[in-house]
Formats: sequence, C-alpha cells, structure tokens
Amino acid sequence: MRNSLYSGLCLLLLLSGLSAQDLPPIGNYPPEIYQAGNQNWMISQDQQSSICVANNEGLLVYNGANWDFYPSPNQSILRSVRAIGDRVYTGCYMEFGYWEQDERAVYQYHSLSQQLGDQIVTDEQFWNIAELDHYILFQ
Repeated sequence: MRNSLYSGLCLLLLLSGLSAQDLPPIGNYPPEIYQAGNQNWMISQDQQSSICVANNEGLLVYNGANWDFYPSPNQSILRSVRAIGDRVYTGCYMEFGYWEQDERAVYQYHSLSQQLGDQIVTDEQFWNIAELDHYILFQ
C-alpha cells in the first residue's frame, strides 16, 4: 500500500508540474504604461510578433519591450484591428484603412474608406476585419 501511495503521489506531482508549464506568463498593463485609452477592443499579432491593439484612442503596438501609440486617423475609437502580411488593418467610426511601417519602422496610416467617397452609411462603425482568399473584408 505504501508503494502505491508513493507512486500515486509522484505521478500527481509530475502531472501538476507538466500542466504548469503549458501557460505562458500573463502580464497586465495599466493605461499609464502604454499611454493611451483605458479600453481595448481587439488584438492581433503582426509578422514581427508584435501585438497590435485597437484602443479607444488609436493603435497600440507592443514589441515585447516597448509600447508605440498611433492616434486614430479621425480621433474616434478604433474598434477593430487585424495584421495581415506587412500591413495592420484598422476600422473605426466612418473610417477604415491600413498602417504600414516606413523606413524608420514607424507606422503610417493609409485610408481606404476615402476612396469610397460618400458610400459609407452614416454613423457606420467597423467592428471586424476578415481575410478571405486575397480579399480584406471590413464589417
């Protein structure tokens, strides 16, 4: 009986040690750290493994060490973000487009909605971005 109890205890300790290694460490960052709004709506990861966040005040990009903040193109809440290839697509109130890094690795915004003229429905907000084949869909 003592051997089976000992074996069971060893197995339990072994299994608990294995499951503890499955989850990466989780960090919480207050708005004072990333210097932007206190509400985040969507998250994505770009080709360089940076985290891209749709924030109340704009686009946040975290490379694991530093936060970079890019104000919303029309001063409204960014509702959606999706990194696809070398672009980061975002959607907000009456506006959607993409960000690309320049030669200094600083993201620059390019509007796609302005190409539509007045075809966007009044008070439209873009809450989701999806990739389908070679198309980017703003919902």
